[in-house]
Amino acid sequence: MKRWFDSLFTRVLLVQGLVALMVVLLFSVFALRQQSVALARATAPVWATALLPSASAASASLPVSTLPREARVTTAVHLLAGPPPADAVTTRWYPRFQALAAELRALGVPVASMRVSGTTGAAVTWLELERAGQRSWVGIRGELEGTDFRARGSLGLLVGALGTLLTASWLSRRLVRPLNELRLAMRRFALDGRLPGPAPASAPAELRELALQFADLARQRQALDEQRRTMLAAISHDLRSPLSRIRMAAELLPDGADVATRREAIVRNVQLADQLLGSFIELARAEDELLQGRVDLASLLRQVLADSDRFLAQLPEEPVWVQPASELGLERAVRNLLDNALHHGAAPFEVRLAAQAGQAVLTIRDHGSGIAAAEREKMLRPFVRGETSRQRPGTGLGLAIVQRTVHRHQGRLMLEDAAPGLRVRIDLPTAEQGGKAEGA
Repeated sequence: MKRWFDSLFTRVLLVQGLVALMVVLLFSVFALRQQSVALARATAPVWATALLPSASAASASLPVSTLPREARVTTAVHLLAGPPPADAVTTRWYPRFQALAAELRALGVPVASMRVSGTTGAAVTWLELERAGQRSWVGIRGELEGTDFRARGSLGLLVGALGTLLTASWLSRRLVRPLNELRLAMRRFALDGRLPGPAPASAPAELRELALQFADLARQRQALDEQRRTMLAAISHDLRSPLSRIRMAAELLPDGADVATRREAIVRNVQLADQLLGSFIELARAEDELLQGRVDLASLLRQVLADSDRFLAQLPEEPVWVQPASELGLERAVRNLLDNALHHGAAPFEVRLAAQAGQAVLTIRDHGSGIAAAEREKMLRPFVRGETSRQRPGTGLGLAIVQRTVHRHQGRLMLEDAAPGLRVRIDLPTAEQGGKAEGA
């Protein structure tokens, strides 16, 4: 529900609905009230002409002279004896009848209260007249609304409100649709590198300009990514080949008193450089891999854990699908986390996977010294290593690779205190949730 209220469509719809409500209220307060006063001024002289003789019988002091001298009564007014029937409705709060009662009093008719009975077209307006301290009822058959005017007014208000909401919904969708299409185009470009198309001609000019600018930026990004891939291929070829020759030359050195120690140092440094180069290439690939597949995360974990018997695994029997996804990227991220647990943590090691509320929740826990709360965010950056891990070989890119892979899959990576040890938690949207978001 909160996400629905956070959407641009909902906010535009609410603003339009509030504006329509304000227009209706202003129209009711000013236009309808003025119309009620005009109708009362036209009706009151006719009624007063019919009512004043009967009122004068009880009180000769009524100011009949206040009637306009030019008034001519040409409409028949049917008077009925009171009291009003039980279904008569009090009209105290309705502007039309308030104005009519005020006009009648101004013309000398002592109206104390008013009621209406019957249905529209055959209604009777009942006037409570005060005669010499006593009150009596007189009914006038006219064309004013009857007892059903509340239901008709409510129905009219409901139809008007529904019509306003439907119109506002259509207009809001028409305004928000081009922006939503641009958002989906940006998401598709981030997932699989597809260039966005032009905005529809019906979109506002500002949005069409924004779509053109994004398309230009997407093409520039694509060109830069291609250059980076070319550079990485060159690095892989031009640097790893010399490293291999250095290692081979070191291993062919003749045995001697000091040669073995130096040869081991050379080989160890060459291996470290090769490992660093491989991690750097993996970090770059984590941003470029296309997410076009559908991966069963439970099956992937079984395959990875088959290479090691040091992890206690708790995996569901049914598949846990992640889509769109890269199987190679997810496998690389899982292996990095397992290697981190083995190299920097302590047994027992636990791996759990569960599907919860449209999310695939993967946790990997060790019982080592963990990571201080102040350092956890920094550990997700490239080339950052913790205090305890600096004594062990590594590149400082493992968690950074995992972080970028999880981000590409629209998930979250969290480092939590397991007391003792470290718990790494990954939340990934499952295939159902990912498909729904794509088609929204």
